[in-house]
Amino acid sequence: VCFSAPTGNKEIISHISQHGGKWPYWFKKMENLQKLGNYTLKLQVVLNESNADTYAGRPLPSKIFKFTIIEGKPEKFSVGLLELPFRVGVPFNIPLELQDEFGHATQLTTDIKPILEASGLTLQYEEITAGTKCIIKGVTAKGCINSCQGKNFNLKVTLPGLKEDTQIFKIRLQPGPPRQLKVKPDSEILKIENGTAFPFQVEVLDESGNITAQPKLIVHCKFLGASNLPVYSVDCSNAGTNILTGPVIHVQNIKKDQMLKARIEILSCKDVPAVEKIIKLLPSSHVARLQILSMDGQKAIQIKHQDEINWLAGDVMHNLIFQMYDEGEREIHITPAVAEKIKASTVNWTPKINREQLIQGLLPDVKVPTSVKDVRYCLITYLDDHVSLESAFTVRPLPDEPKHIKCKLKGPNTLQLGEELQSEIDVMITDQYGNQVQTVTSVCVNSLGVSGPGLDKSNLKITWQESTLTMRVKGIRFKPCLLGSKELCFAWREFSDFLRVNLTAGSPAKLQFVDWPELEKPVAVINGRELQKPLIVQLCDQWGNPSPEPNVKISLTKGNNLKIVPSNQQHKTDENGRANLGVISIHAPRGEHTLQLKASYNKTTLDCPIITLNVLPDPEKPVRLNVKYDKNASFPAGGTFPDFMVSVLSEDDNIIKNINPARISMKMWEAQCSGTRIPVDVTTFSCSKVKDDKEDGFFYFRDKVVPERVGIYGIQFTFAMDKTNTLSSDQIIVEVVPNDPVRLLPDSLPATPAVSNVRTLTSRTLVKDLYLHVMDEYNNHTGIDLVGRIIAKIKSPNEDDDIEIPQFQGKVSTIEFPFDRGSAQIVSNLVLAENSPGRDSTEYILVFEPDLPALKKPLEPYRLSFMFYNDFKKQQQMASLTRERDQLSQSIGVYRNWFDTTNQLVTEMKCQVKEAETRETHLKNELKKHQIELPQTNTLQYVDSLIKQKILDQEGVMKQPRRTCTLPNYPKGNQDVLGKIAHLAQIEDNEAAKVISWHLASDMDCVVTLTTEAARSIFDETHGRQQVLPLDSIYKKTLPDWNRPLPHLRNGKICFRPIGNPVFARDLLTFPDNVEQCQTVFGMLLGDTIIIDNLDAANHYRKEVVKITHCPTLLTREGDRIRSNGKFGGLQNKAPPMDKLRGMVFGAPMPKLYSTFSGQIDLLQQYRAAVVKLDNVNKDLDLHLQSLNTPEMQKKKQELAEQEKSLKLIEQKLGMTPSDKVTESLLQPMMLDMSDSPIPSKRMRRETVKKL
Repeated sequence: VCFSAPTGNKEIISHISQHGGKWPYWFKKMENLQKLGNYTLKLQVVLNESNADTYAGRPLPSKIFKFTIIEGKPEKFSVGLLELPFRVGVPFNIPLELQDEFGHATQLTTDIKPILEASGLTLQYEEITAGTKCIIKGVTAKGCINSCQGKNFNLKVTLPGLKEDTQIFKIRLQPGPPRQLKVKPDSEILKIENGTAFPFQVEVLDESGNITAQPKLIVHCKFLGASNLPVYSVDCSNAGTNILTGPVIHVQNIKKDQMLKARIEILSCKDVPAVEKIIKLLPSSHVARLQILSMDGQKAIQIKHQDEINWLAGDVMHNLIFQMYDEGEREIHITPAVAEKIKASTVNWTPKINREQLIQGLLPDVKVPTSVKDVRYCLITYLDDHVSLESAFTVRPLPDEPKHIKCKLKGPNTLQLGEELQSEIDVMITDQYGNQVQTVTSVCVNSLGVSGPGLDKSNLKITWQESTLTMRVKGIRFKPCLLGSKELCFAWREFSDFLRVNLTAGSPAKLQFVDWPELEKPVAVINGRELQKPLIVQLCDQWGNPSPEPNVKISLTKGNNLKIVPSNQQHKTDENGRANLGVISIHAPRGEHTLQLKASYNKTTLDCPIITLNVLPDPEKPVRLNVKYDKNASFPAGGTFPDFMVSVLSEDDNIIKNINPARISMKMWEAQCSGTRIPVDVTTFSCSKVKDDKEDGFFYFRDKVVPERVGIYGIQFTFAMDKTNTLSSDQIIVEVVPNDPVRLLPDSLPATPAVSNVRTLTSRTLVKDLYLHVMDEYNNHTGIDLVGRIIAKIKSPNEDDDIEIPQFQGKVSTIEFPFDRGSAQIVSNLVLAENSPGRDSTEYILVFEPDLPALKKPLEPYRLSFMFYNDFKKQQQMASLTRERDQLSQSIGVYRNWFDTTNQLVTEMKCQVKEAETRETHLKNELKKHQIELPQTNTLQYVDSLIKQKILDQEGVMKQPRRTCTLPNYPKGNQDVLGKIAHLAQIEDNEAAKVISWHLASDMDCVVTLTTEAARSIFDETHGRQQVLPLDSIYKKTLPDWNRPLPHLRNGKICFRPIGNPVFARDLLTFPDNVEQCQTVFGMLLGDTIIIDNLDAANHYRKEVVKITHCPTLLTREGDRIRSNGKFGGLQNKAPPMDKLRGMVFGAPMPKLYSTFSGQIDLLQQYRAAVVKLDNVNKDLDLHLQSLNTPEMQKKKQELAEQEKSLKLIEQKLGMTPSDKVTESLLQPMMLDMSDSPIPSKRMRRETVKKL
């Protein structure tokens, strides 16, 4: 048997039936064929044993049967998947799956009818479909569920006739869709009070009466029968039941019962019928109306809601009652419970209501506001769970009778002096509470009066304002008086009011200086100095009151010969009407000058003051140098200048003293080419030491050497005022004339002649065209006034040798030449005689002796060496050697001169290095004494940073506040004026400064002068108002000795032990300048006055001192004074506080730390300069020494040695005496060429070396 599968036939069973002789072929029953489908049964004959289906090549017989296995009749069933949910009355299907006995799906026969059963439910179905898919359609279930969530049931399905005919399964049945509404209460007519809400209990039911729910299940209730009735709605989507209610049902003005209809329905479920109820609306028994009454005697006046009641301001409203009614106009009795719900409120009616009065129907009294603007709003409210009622009225105050007047200023309350008040003043008549009275008329203007201090009533106007019922006052202004707040009094009948206005200065009319009281007199100021205080100007009106007008431009005009610094003199006034022109410096010639201010306001020129300045010359400002010398003196070359006496004059033509002589120098230069312009290279002289200390202010230049070269020279003296500015004297032009005649010299040195006695003239010629001049010792031409003759003769170098002397042509031994005006011209040749005697190869000297009778001292003759030869050829050879010798001698002279200059320069530079090293070491040791250590490297950078830090520290100390004397000092227009006593001394201790300043209070303003003439001049300038003290009028023998010990010390012994640290008052003073003169002044003023700690110590000290000697005045640091006569106590012997001295107090000196920093800074700056100088001179020396070792220098040394060697050989050949140095005659031309300046300086020697 084979099963026909989609993949092919599949053999399922195979059986072989054995052959029997007596029976046919049989096969057993085959029950294992259960699978539905097509099968094939094949009967095949096969051979025994081999089971072959062919025999002898032929197939054996076979038979094939095809059959199909189908399902059998139903034997059992099962329930398929059901579609949820199951709801009451909603059809659903039950699928059934039928099977035969082998589990194959089969069909239900038509004679079988299913039976559906469930406990508590009524089940029905519409039909059942037969076929492979059996479905029971239209199954509906009805029954009671009692829950919106549903209820579980066991559903039993029976198919009669099947072997397994019953199936039971669980279902959860939920309520069905809404089919009806159930509303409670059940009665058709419902009664409610007006103003209450009615609750309905609604239930949504399905067709079986089960409460059901579904989404968007909204139940609505609409009331009919009146307008503006609410609509109720409730959501039953969750539980299917709810309370249907809403706002209260309120019908206006209901006085009796009214019938309404309520329609309840579900708008989303049209198939659910609506439910209608009849509502009987009854009038409410709650409070519906409040009524307020005002009792006027027995008459009651009703106050309606929002009524406005006019009442007298400040009065009280009494007898207010109220009543309450329900909707049926029935009066409600007020109980304590009802009274608790009643409130009376206003802005400030009453903080608490009397409940007992409320129960009686009485309201609190209303106090009427005092201001008509303060309207009182009164409100009575009743609030319970059902209703909120209110009844309100407004109380408007009315003005009372006139009791006051009230002034009101419309606008600013400020007016300028001389001008009217721009603002208007309204005067209003009010009652006692300030409310304006409305019953006044214009007649009241006649009763209004205005008064005030300084009030000008000439333009006063009072008018009536009908619109505002006020009196308006205009034209308020004041006469010239004190500025500030002014009180105006306004009076009407017996009533008055006051108003304050601020009176300010009038329009700017003039300028005035601040703190310059005596401008009618010239202000003394020293030329180039600043004024004593800043120029501060104030705008003022025509009466002199300060005017605070800002941004008024002020300029300062002056004469052309007056210069002020700073020059920018355009200023503007500030918010106070002031302009600070600052402290200006005055530069002008001596005399009176004017400064005038210019300003304008609103195109009107202001009256501006003029300052007259009395410009005094500055006694400390150098303006010129005064040079005195013998102007008739002559200046011979190489001689000595007459003494120059130089003084520095100030602007007042007085000599300035205390000047460092190193700042004055004398410069000299040759002025032939440069004219008045000073050349770069000048000779500078320092002044000589002062021989007499009394010659203070004079500087002498003594024994200064006149230049050795004749010519015109310029001399000028300079004074170094600072590092950049110098003051020079007028140039002095002097003519250096030749000195006394000393020698005779030619214009140029001729070559050494080499002559012979042969016939040839040129070989016998000694000199030709020779010009001889008289020279002084510095080789200047002189003797212009000399007349005489020159005698030429020949001599032997060694006069002791007895040798033949050559003769001149003509066989003569001497030749004379005329000498005139200091010169002799030898035009004709000077020739030896032919065959002249003389020794061959011998040196002779040609001597030119001057014969000048006018000279007392004979002149040194001029000598010229020459060589004499008898042989012409030898003479020619020797002449050539002589010329070569002359050239070598001149070159050697130049070399030696240059090397001498170089060696001298090296020596000087080494001295400078040694001096710089000594200076640097000394300053370094001084810095160590000041605890300043210097590093070995980067010394200059460290010193620079240290100097900057010390300067900053010094500036910080200088900026620290310290006591200063604010008393203006008198201008020092004369060097004989020392200044006021308050400025001459300084005191470090504050307490001592206070008591000493007070002790000398009458003398602090006194000006001290050196001479009576200077004191008299000040007296005349100040018209006797300034007290003066000339020092030349003080009797100095009675002045105390500043080194005298205290009175308790006698003969070096202590007489008693003092207490309180006594010290002489003069020992506490320090004097910045003029120490000797200040000691004289304060020695006279203070005497032996002693400073001690307190009064007890002073009394003890005096008590002990008087036992041994006279006791001087004692001053205590606490401000007490015991006079020398022992009197103390009282205000006259008690110093006031420091601030009461008004600045007349001795200033405090700079702190000692300032001096310490100054000394350190000075040492550091000196050390820095010394280091720089040492570095520079070392570099210069190194460079110079390096230049001496250069190949060029070595070459020059070698050339000098070779030339000296050659000169020695030539002299040996010539037979002349060898010389180690160049003769004076050979050096004279070089000396003439090098004397370019009066005194060669080191710089010139360096330049000479460089040129060579």
